[in-house]
Amino acid sequence: MRLEDQLRETFRRPEGHPWPDERGAFDRFLRRRARRARAVAAGACLGLVAVLGAASLLPRLLADGDVVPAIRTVRTVPVPSAGFEVPVPAGWTTRTSLVGTRLPAAMVGPRDTLVQLVPKRRATGATVLVGTAIMSPRQYPGGRPGAGPDPSVTAGSRAFQMDDAGSPLGQGRRPDGRPYVWRTSLRADEAGEYAVAWPYHCPRTVACSRSAPWRVLVVRGQSPAGDAAVKERVRAVVRLVVDTARPITNALPGGDPSQVDPIVPPLTGRWLLGTGGSGMAAWEAYVVQHRSEEEFELHFPYRERQPGPGGFHAEDIDVKGMLANRELPVLRDCLSWLPEGGVILSGVVPENVVAVRVGLDRQDPLVFPTFGKEKPPAWAAFVSDLLPVRSRLGQVVALDAQGREVATAPPPPPCRGAPR
Repeated sequence: MRLEDQLRETFRRPEGHPWPDERGAFDRFLRRRARRARAVAAGACLGLVAVLGAASLLPRLLADGDVVPAIRTVRTVPVPSAGFEVPVPAGWTTRTSLVGTRLPAAMVGPRDTLVQLVPKRRATGATVLVGTAIMSPRQYPGGRPGAGPDPSVTAGSRAFQMDDAGSPLGQGRRPDGRPYVWRTSLRADEAGEYAVAWPYHCPRTVACSRSAPWRVLVVRGQSPAGDAAVKERVRAVVRLVVDTARPITNALPGGDPSQVDPIVPPLTGRWLLGTGGSGMAAWEAYVVQHRSEEEFELHFPYRERQPGPGGFHAEDIDVKGMLANRELPVLRDCLSWLPEGGVILSGVVPENVVAVRVGLDRQDPLVFPTFGKEKPPAWAAFVSDLLPVRSRLGQVVALDAQGREVATAPPPPPCRGAPR
């Protein structure tokens, strides 16, 4: 079949269905366009009604606190030591002077750990204060963050508590899931008070206070009594900070050894890391945590029971120096009260150290395991066996689980009277 015949057969209309007459085609087009225009106009009217209805409803929603208006921010202010970064809204600025601002005792700390936001028009008397505090477990957002808080957190006068005046605290969550609480009963000059869960994360190399998980970010707004418009603007800024303040440094897992929040009390105490030896060579190893430093102590009970100088050796732990310089602090104790004498090497090591290798002149090195990782301070310790007083010791090396060198120490000096 020729191509012309195939095309003719394809486009042939079935019997009884002739092609439409071209007469009246333009009139049909006009009618269809008119119907389409009427449909578009009806949709526009419905949309306008919806917009007007929303506009009349929005102020009521804002007044009830269900909706927070969008606020443009111009910059952020980081507070590394307190672990937060706060947004600064357009038309607002920061101020360092806290004159006229009510502060609870639990928030009183160095000035550089607090941020005060004020409108650029100072005459309004509005302010938003942002800072950290250790909060009472009874009110902590989201319930208990961990078991066994310090007694000072449970019942101490410095624990932050919201003055709820017998009213229940409001409960909520930020977009990122962090829980928060707020006061539902406010004074006339208050625009809101919120506490956001903001746990303090200690670095792995620092012993962490049991108060640390109970830290919160406190956001408080003040405005002149009787000025509803100013109060609403302050309340909006308070909610902006509550929802968008960003955790940094010690508010993130892993912590930051260079940033310490002074509002978190340091862990203090004395912990027994381990014991060993026997008889007159028995020893006890301790870590002592002070407010500003740590010490490692090696005690010899036999010697302590004898008259004369006490039988223990203590040295400060230089945390930053050890980690930065990969230096291993080693204590050397010469047990001169033993009949044959002897020497013991000891010291603290980071938690990732599993063994310490001690070199010996013309002999295979000795390897001693570490212990004490399960204790509160984030340190382990090592104590060598009793070595002959005449041992010629070489380099001391700390090793991790893969056998890699973590830190080293030069050969310790010999005991008095031992050959050099």
